[in-house]
Amino acid sequence: MDELVAVYEKVVAALNARELSRKAASRAPQPAPGGRLVVIGLGKIAAEMCEGARGNADAILAIPRDAPAPARALVVRGGHPLPDEGSLQAGEALLSAARSLKRQDAVLLLISGGGSALVEAPRPGLSLQDVRDVNFALIRSGAPIEEMNCVRSHLSRFKGGGLARALHEAGVTRARALVAVDVPIGGFAAVSSGPAAADTTTCDDALALVRKYALPEKARLVHETLKPGEPADFVEHEGICDLRSPALQSDFPLYAELPVRGSVDDFAAAFARSTGSAAASGELEIAVPAGAPPGGRDQHLALLMASKLRGRRAAFLGAGTDGRDGPTESAGAVVTGDTWDEAERRGLHPARALAEFDAARVLGALGLLIPSRHTGAHAGDLFLLRSGDA
Repeated sequence: MDELVAVYEKVVAALNARELSRKAASRAPQPAPGGRLVVIGLGKIAAEMCEGARGNADAILAIPRDAPAPARALVVRGGHPLPDEGSLQAGEALLSAARSLKRQDAVLLLISGGGSALVEAPRPGLSLQDVRDVNFALIRSGAPIEEMNCVRSHLSRFKGGGLARALHEAGVTRARALVAVDVPIGGFAAVSSGPAAADTTTCDDALALVRKYALPEKARLVHETLKPGEPADFVEHEGICDLRSPALQSDFPLYAELPVRGSVDDFAAAFARSTGSAAASGELEIAVPAGAPPGGRDQHLALLMASKLRGRRAAFLGAGTDGRDGPTESAGAVVTGDTWDEAERRGLHPARALAEFDAARVLGALGLLIPSRHTGAHAGDLFLLRSGDA
């Protein structure tokens, strides 16, 4: 198990956003005479991205409460995984900052995952509670991230190109976005629900998803997003890392072409059949019933893998590269072929825990959780398997 944790730590270090952003900062846009360069950042690792890329530019950032605050930057802290009052303040602050710019100014946008909750500017008719209810329902639905983003974007003045619209209205023509990609499809335009990118989905698409997942009635108050080719679709985007990054491939042979996606159950069944060593990264989907205790998909996956590796000389790790696994105090977990039997021996009822989405209780009692922390990296989840059955 220690070996897998060491590999995870190595991957996280290689994905550090400061260095990745520093390398890309040379391509920041340049202001016209009399203008200035302004940094606008949002997401879980926007602070680290700012420290790497900012230079002497003025900066405004929307970041989590456990993220560091770069010196001389205006910082607004929002909620995650659900938006809160701070998220509303962040949305208005970033939109106001964009609208206050002058035509000769240039903007460097720093975007990473988590911004969909950290920054919120609801459409008219939607309260913070409405937005929280919709997001909570989406998180529990098992919907893939691109479907969540479709609904979120059509309910927001910030997402789905809303920030780009604000920049365009201010007369800004020089803007570039550096993006740490944490989503399996959609690329940099999908991160944090694409605040500076055009959106190809429609209101009809969003309403179809509202019906599909029986979302709260207020989710029907959709408005159209920025579309490709519109004048406000002008921001250049560049990914600094994604779920195909070499770091995520670790020292283990790849299990499959990256990134992996789909249901947690399907992935576990296939991954457990691997022999020797295998690595994968991606973002899996899990539908969580109402009333389930707080948990994370990596912890649920780890306990599920423990059931499938039972009796084998094997170990598995599943953890978020951002150091978080859902609304918990863990980044993920590591298990072995002995975990399931040990849980049963201690009377922890692992089968019931899986059925009730209560994996954190069992794994915590066994001391197998990886403590959460702010890693300064964010490129999806990492899955590692070491099997001696080969």
